[in-house]
Amino acid sequence: MAININPPETQLVKACLDYLRALGVFAWRQNQGGIKRGKAYYRFCGASGISDIIGILPGGRFLAIECKRAPNKLTPAQADFLDRVNKAGGVGRVAYLVDDIEGILP
Repeated sequence: MAININPPETQLVKACLDYLRALGVFAWRQNQGGIKRGKAYYRFCGASGISDIIGILPGGRFLAIECKRAPNKLTPAQADFLDRVNKAGGVGRVAYLVDDIEGILP
């Protein structure tokens, strides 16, 4: 698969979703955002640190993928979210390239 070596995060999210869908994984982009009111931003959807991609693997395991452009790192809230997913028996991963999620299915 030809991949941009360091794609923008929006392109990486799309490429990861395309890959997951090709595998038959039910997954979607989980938009997270905020509304600016004065000098502050207020989060209006999702849990703190929620991953860019959320899904359900065949067999019912929860899936969370946080897409990052190198050299960006996970925020503490993102790392905590992925850790909680993994500890609960789900699959939580960080992806800098689509290659990072290959082999996600057992």
